[in-house]
Amino acid sequence: MAPEWIYLLKVNVGIALFYAFYKLFCCRDTFFHWRRVALLSFLGISFLYPFLNIQHWVQEQPSMNELADYYATFIDMEEITVTETASTYPIPDALTLLTYLYIIGVVVLGIRFLIQLASIFRLVRKGQSVTVNGVRVVSLSDEANPFSFFHWIFAYLPDLQGEGGKEILTHELTHVRQRHSIDVVFSELVNIVCWMNPFMWLMKAEIRLNLEYLADNKVAESLCNTKQYQYHLLGLANQNRQTGLYNHFNVSHLKNRIVMMNKKRTRTTGRIKYALFAPLTAALLLVSNIEAVARTTERIAEKVSTTLTEEIQATPTIDQDDPVFQVVEQMPEFPGGMGECMKWLQTNMKYPMEAKEKGEHGRVIVQFIVEKDGSITDVKVVRSVSPDLDAEAIRVVSGMPKWKPGMQRGKVVKVKYTLPIMFSLEKKETVTSSSVSAVPVDSKKEVKTDVVFQVVEQMPEFPGGMGECMKWLQANMKYPKEAQDKGEQGRVIVQFVVEKDGSITEVKVARSVSPILDAEALRVISSMPKWKPGMQRGKVVKVKYTMPVMFNLNKDKEQPKTNQQ
Repeated sequence: MAPEWIYLLKVNVGIALFYAFYKLFCCRDTFFHWRRVALLSFLGISFLYPFLNIQHWVQEQPSMNELADYYATFIDMEEITVTETASTYPIPDALTLLTYLYIIGVVVLGIRFLIQLASIFRLVRKGQSVTVNGVRVVSLSDEANPFSFFHWIFAYLPDLQGEGGKEILTHELTHVRQRHSIDVVFSELVNIVCWMNPFMWLMKAEIRLNLEYLADNKVAESLCNTKQYQYHLLGLANQNRQTGLYNHFNVSHLKNRIVMMNKKRTRTTGRIKYALFAPLTAALLLVSNIEAVARTTERIAEKVSTTLTEEIQATPTIDQDDPVFQVVEQMPEFPGGMGECMKWLQTNMKYPMEAKEKGEHGRVIVQFIVEKDGSITDVKVVRSVSPDLDAEAIRVVSGMPKWKPGMQRGKVVKVKYTLPIMFSLEKKETVTSSSVSAVPVDSKKEVKTDVVFQVVEQMPEFPGGMGECMKWLQANMKYPKEAQDKGEQGRVIVQFVVEKDGSITEVKVARSVSPILDAEALRVISSMPKWKPGMQRGKVVKVKYTMPVMFNLNKDKEQPKTNQQ
């Protein structure tokens, strides 16, 4: 799912939860000013909390990391999963159609908003401004209910000459002096953005209703006989109502307004319940950051790359006599390359019948060792889905032909390798290696000629292979002195596109550490020599590539490190 949709989803979830909180705790008290602040805060926080970053804290908490790992198994990552019917030419899917529908709704409501604004300014320009009881009023030519917008009050003058004229002016002056139109316009703009969320329409109605409570309360305080004012409201109830951006003297929910005017004032101690929305905000912030951690490029890399190691340096995991390496200068290779490996897995993998009947699906991550002779040993599951799917993944990986072994400093060595395998039930039951996908991620231009892929049959390759790429990066990367002095270190995740001619474009930081380290990573990646471009179905294609670059301060010797993703 696109980041924009994820953000909008979080915003709308926040609005829905805050609306539920408001209806449960706040809508029956008489703290109208507190309710006004709370309602506007709910909307503001809903838009802001997805941007608040506490991912570093989440990653430091073991329990939070477990939740993120669990959530990551359910993320629909289109770029790493395909079915047998996957095509180079994308067709509109449900999400695309939903996007078009959303944009149409925003445009229609936006035009409606502008038309309403224009109609108000037209009334200001054409209407005659008069003074009634010391208040400037824009006279309406036709009979209509009074209303206000920012510092303007609009009214049909005969309505102000009766007994209720003072009440009307007091009511509308309250809207003007307390700047209620800001609330109305703000809620209207939010409603345009979140028009697909029914809770936003309800929230907008609550905001307007509370503004009427505020104005009614002011009228009740200034009059000795509130019953007369209530009868006046009932008398206006049958008149034609306008709908728009302005504050009406007569709106819907008339019964609620009268009930609220007659209600006993809520005790001051009742305000403490407004503090309860702080834990709700904290919970939203925590869930948002757990979701963000689960979706980070780094975690995706751990599932789709051929190794889970974080360091470019070849670090043995067993004894020095016969070490098993995580990453070496020349990584092991399936006969014919990774494309052939994917084809072999798809051909030989069978979806277990029991798993089909149970509806079991998901990503099994298998780890194994490529021995010095290329044979596969020590096959085990490091992330399980179910016993049936785990067993099938182990069976097929164990039966793979011999690989070309890994090399470190000119010697054949053992290398630990990690391979994710995706079992997916979609119409036809299909099992795919998660490295097999070829799904375009950007098709704004002509799909036939300018599609950017995440993974293809033959991935782009640095001249001489990944081992040479790592050497080149180590030779050309310099740890900025200023970053050393500040003690800045960490992993910068860089994304770029390998063009059809092998050149590197669209270099950007997907995860930042600091401006200084980010700039150095961008500088070096941008200056890399041309790669061997990616291939999909025999054609040269653009491929988006992600590369983490590790800056590590260790014993006063700063050496940047990288690993392939």
